[in-house]
Amino acid sequence: MLRFNGAIYRQNWKDFQFSFLGENSFTIIQNGPDARIYGAEMDANLLLGGLSLTVAGSYTDAKTREDLCETQICVGDGSDVLAPEGTRLPITPRFKISGNARYSVPIGSGRAYVQGLVAHQSSASSDIRVAKAAALGRIESYTTGNLAVGFELSRVNFELFAQNIWDERGQISRFQQCGACDQRPYIVPITPRTIGIRAGTRF
Repeated sequence: MLRFNGAIYRQNWKDFQFSFLGENSFTIIQNGPDARIYGAEMDANLLLGGLSLTVAGSYTDAKTREDLCETQICVGDGSDVLAPEGTRLPITPRFKISGNARYSVPIGSGRAYVQGLVAHQSSASSDIRVAKAAALGRIESYTTGNLAVGFELSRVNFELFAQNIWDERGQISRFQQCGACDQRPYIVPITPRTIGIRAGTRF
């Protein structure tokens, strides 16, 4: 059995809000320019007896439609432009893709399984303001993988798992602690390699 789902979409944002640290390190919330987002996402699942294969991916093209200036009203000579029209929105990567394989087999009154997942996402800007994004550095692309072996009964399940098996230091975001601390960006990473045992029950 093969199942496929997909969607193509467009979003229009009007004067979206964003926050940043000002010169005195107080958080400033400001209305930004208009933006538009084109995107597509899909997933496909193939079931071959006890083997299940799944692949999913997305593409996001998110850009501003107007100049972003220091205040909500641009002076017009370009001296106060923080991000010109067409700047990509930060944080969101352009590409994401993942693949998952799971094989299960009945054993007695339960079912044993082994499962593996690999996921990748592309890099992204750390800030919508061009100069600040250059100072903070880009959020780098990364690839991570998970493995799991488990056993399921009617009401209980046990699993031995390993997440982020390559111990990849993927980045979720980058930020600074004060408005002028460009030389010391902080990075929020994904969970490092984690190996453990899970047990659960259904009531």
